[in-house]
Amino acid sequence: MSQGTDVAGSRQILRKKWLLLPVCFAGGMLYAAALPPLNWFFAAFFTLLPLMYCALQGKWYFRLLCGWVWGLGWSLFAYSFLREIHPAIPWLLAPVISLWPALYTMLLGFFAERLYKGTFPEFTLWRGVLFAVSAAALFTVLEWTRYYLFVWNDLSVTLWRVPLLMQIARITGRYGVSLFITSLNAAIFSLIYFKKRRFIPVGIMLIYPALVLIYGIIRMNYPGMEDSGKKVIWKCALIQGDLPQQRRAGEEQILNSIMRYFQLSLQMKKFDPDTIIWPECAVPIPLRSNIPLAQVYREAVKKLDSRMLIGSLDFSEEGGMTNSALLIKPGTSWIIGKYDKYHRVPFGEYVPFRSLLPASWIKAFDMGRDLTGGKNILPLRINENVSAGTAVCYEGVFSYMSAAFAREGANVLTAISNDVWYPQSSEPEQHLANAVMRCVETGLPMVRSGNNGGSGVVTEKGVFTQYIGTAADRPELLRESAAGIVTVELEKHPQLTFAVRYENLIVYLLFAGLLIIWFASGHFPVKVTSTSSCQTTLP
Repeated sequence: MSQGTDVAGSRQILRKKWLLLPVCFAGGMLYAAALPPLNWFFAAFFTLLPLMYCALQGKWYFRLLCGWVWGLGWSLFAYSFLREIHPAIPWLLAPVISLWPALYTMLLGFFAERLYKGTFPEFTLWRGVLFAVSAAALFTVLEWTRYYLFVWNDLSVTLWRVPLLMQIARITGRYGVSLFITSLNAAIFSLIYFKKRRFIPVGIMLIYPALVLIYGIIRMNYPGMEDSGKKVIWKCALIQGDLPQQRRAGEEQILNSIMRYFQLSLQMKKFDPDTIIWPECAVPIPLRSNIPLAQVYREAVKKLDSRMLIGSLDFSEEGGMTNSALLIKPGTSWIIGKYDKYHRVPFGEYVPFRSLLPASWIKAFDMGRDLTGGKNILPLRINENVSAGTAVCYEGVFSYMSAAFAREGANVLTAISNDVWYPQSSEPEQHLANAVMRCVETGLPMVRSGNNGGSGVVTEKGVFTQYIGTAADRPELLRESAAGIVTVELEKHPQLTFAVRYENLIVYLLFAGLLIIWFASGHFPVKVTSTSSCQTTLP
């Protein structure tokens, strides 16, 4: 009888354990819900709770599985926009990118085992605090490790519409904002899970979020530039053509692109802008190519008789093709400044391991050539007062690029983008959401020109403003042909922010803290009381 009872009890425990998998999937969905298009930012404060709980359950491989399932719930929804390129891409990406939360849950479980020597005795204060600190720090450090693979939609992006909570990025960069979110998750988990003296670890985990909130209030009320002698005004005309995808454009499409951008720019001439800005690859041929329509392109640029910053295909010194931002001298088509895209999009602008991949795979997304990457990250000198760190499309989401522009003397960020590959999904909004943090990190405003949305100004505090086109509830989502004038107030020689000077310092400190916890916890004594006082035992 007792044996049958034991078997039934074991089966019940097993069923309960496997029920954690759908809970983890739902937790990942909360992360996706905090991102565009839903923008339920508060969901991010609860998204990690299933992972923290699962880190205290089962063997390492079960914890790994729980984290991987959580990752599927996040990535399948957060990156669903990639289906507009090919329906299979979200399904291929999700299992790979889900390895990061899987690794997080497994490693956090190892920290718990080391803290508790394999069992969970009656809760003691210091073990609970160290577990909560490890839970918050570890996720932030692991986010940093996926930076160069696919940084899109890191945890900090969930707060892109809450500038009050983003201001800490001026000191810590994006990962300080992620730590704010993970600390809140750890505080809520401590409140729910631990049975005794829970308010002490909760209070400790709320110290950093409280400091973030205080700093945010101070920064949002900071008046900014007070000395008028340091101010300059940059007046720009932003041109948004809203043209369809032109992967292999014919003559009619090329001519239509030239005329659309020419006519919209001509309308802005009466406002006497300092610079007319066209988005990435506004016209689907290189300005300097020798095909007949390129001459029409150059003549249109000359007739506008304005300083222009345009996104265009161009050529490297070695003869390769580049995706570039070209600064044009007024009344000519002469290029007086050029920035070649440094961080190319894998599989969009070049195919990694091209020779090793099946031809059928390459055919699905290949542009027919690998673009050549730029050799430096230098701002464009627009005029004597304006030095613009110009990111081409996807580059605008990378902190290291905006920091490099700032260190090289940029006093404004510009972004020229073209999200036409995603005509129906939330990708254009996600692109904007991933870019606004660069302004807070560098303390520089951003002038953004897109072909099909997101054209306007982002202030140095991360607020989207001065949109072009007709007013709407969500002007950053405007998808129509439009042009408008924006004026940006700049400092001639802005000081570098702490985040720019000491890039990723917070990640290094968190990593060092995790190492200290790991090695120190190996020497902590464990006093196991009676079985009745135990909470849980790791199988």
